[in-house]
Amino acid sequence: MKKALIVFMVSFFILASWSPAFGAEMAKEGESPYKAAAIATSKALPMEKERVEVQFEVIGVMVEAKDDSPLYNATMYGLGELHGFKGAYEERGFVRFTRPDGDQIFSTYEAKGKMGGERKVKITFVGGTGKCVGITGSAELTGVSLRPPKEGVVTSISVGKFGWKIP
Repeated sequence: MKKALIVFMVSFFILASWSPAFGAEMAKEGESPYKAAAIATSKALPMEKERVEVQFEVIGVMVEAKDDSPLYNATMYGLGELHGFKGAYEERGFVRFTRPDGDQIFSTYEAKGKMGGERKVKITFVGGTGKCVGITGSAELTGVSLRPPKEGVVTSISVGKFGWKIP
């Protein structure tokens, strides 16, 4: 009897510790805070004295989102390009968010900023898989780059809010 109680308690704690990864049941519509951390590797094509083109690959994770939102505990993978001129730049690309259950959300994004400074980012959700099919919505973010952990790697944090609607 004691052994069965111990097995039950251990099983309960294991299941309880896994459940936060999946969060509450996903809401079909709503708003949420957004905080993500990401790293990127890039290839640069220097041009004139004050012009550069950069293409990059980004890998990241959602650090903060409501537990009933589609981005709760999601990872992200993105491809983008940046064109800089005289210290300012415009950036655009595509991001795929992957939820803990494997469903995916697809998005486009655009950003503007100053080299070495803050950037303003707009993400637009354009589709998804599984429970996220037909998702629409957007995110308004402010991003900053952090000190690189090693040569050739860019690290950043983006903070803001997002809204979504799933049919």
